[in-house]
Amino acid sequence: MNRRAPIRLPLALLALSLVTGCATAVDGFPSASPESAGKNDGHQSGVVLYQERGSEGPFEFGGTPAYDACLVLPLADVVSAGVVLREDSNGQLVNRHQIAAGEHDPEQGGMSNNGMSTCSFPTEGANQLNLTIFQPPFDDPESKEQFEDIYSGNSSVDVTIVREETIAGQKVIVEGTDWGGWKIAFFGDDYYAILVVKVDEEGIRGSSPEEFRDSLATTVAQRLSEGPTPPARYSYTGEFAWVQPACTLYTGEDFEAAFGMPDIGRVEERHNIFVGVTTGSVQSGTQDNEPRRSVRTGCGRENEQAANSNVGSSSVAPQGLVASFEHFETEQGAAQYNNYNCDGDKKYNHPFGPPLKVPAEFSDIGDGHVCFISLGDVNPPFTFKVKQTVVELSSWNSDTYSDMRTALDVLEQPARNIAERLARL
Repeated sequence: MNRRAPIRLPLALLALSLVTGCATAVDGFPSASPESAGKNDGHQSGVVLYQERGSEGPFEFGGTPAYDACLVLPLADVVSAGVVLREDSNGQLVNRHQIAAGEHDPEQGGMSNNGMSTCSFPTEGANQLNLTIFQPPFDDPESKEQFEDIYSGNSSVDVTIVREETIAGQKVIVEGTDWGGWKIAFFGDDYYAILVVKVDEEGIRGSSPEEFRDSLATTVAQRLSEGPTPPARYSYTGEFAWVQPACTLYTGEDFEAAFGMPDIGRVEERHNIFVGVTTGSVQSGTQDNEPRRSVRTGCGRENEQAANSNVGSSSVAPQGLVASFEHFETEQGAAQYNNYNCDGDKKYNHPFGPPLKVPAEFSDIGDGHVCFISLGDVNPPFTFKVKQTVVELSSWNSDTYSDMRTALDVLEQPARNIAERLARL
């Protein structure tokens, strides 16, 4: 199984190498199956991810109830609207949002906000669909007025205003772009939101791109006007109903055990929307492996210095740690994947070099092989297996990997905690 080398980036942009689905992967690179690719019937077959509103919130940040963008623009609405979601290696729903109270440096500056909550959908082709909601005190409290001036054409920034109207008590401005889509800005009393939309020229389910855009804008404006809700919860159907949420398997306490400081309370969750099927290949040396069905999830956590570029000066280094989970239909599938990653058999082709073995005292983490996966000059993920799940822990901070012992000092306790939770499933 070949791997792409991920780019070392902050958590908001960190790519989790997810295998996704209703697709067949040869050499580890999935491609949409002919019978499912391109469907646009408003009920795309094969979706196994289930999303529902939670019951414990809404959570607050600095006393402000926090929106969850993935409930302002829910998965079920996107699928029922006829948006075709990707079933290849990028077929992941990404939900970056607040799930707990977090500390925050009140010093602000500039307009490089990250948004309290972002929801991104894996659309087919060059299409785009994502929503970001900006709220102080996480985001610069002065930026709402600045962005409103920009989108209204009242600044030196050149914009193309398509339309401006009031929907559900909010100013809504549609801006044209030079890449064929739109940015739709929503301005409420104490927040603003940006919806990015791009669809094929033929439109969706009989609606033109403009009609689809306007319908979506109305829905988002109405949901924003209803106020924050408890954040979304995710689960899987069918043979993967046993899979637990990634941010339950990897907790804020695990982050603190790694770095000796709390995370900021905002997480990045990633979920396969479809089941993936990976087949063996001669190129990777896995030709004797049986096809493996799996779903992959991920949870990223970070401290406040990494979470927002506007937190002011700090002597504390930005830190982030991502846990990704490949959940297999069978334990044999997990064992095959774990063997390829770690057992060091020369029959396997590892494009970035053989796995990095860990000292024997770490070999009892989980119930399979334990190693670092070589990815060239990129920080190597730490991986292990528990039952039907293979786990990878990754950090983008190169200081974590100054040497193997330093890395293991950071990663050991989170790994043991996660392995213990998985063993109880």
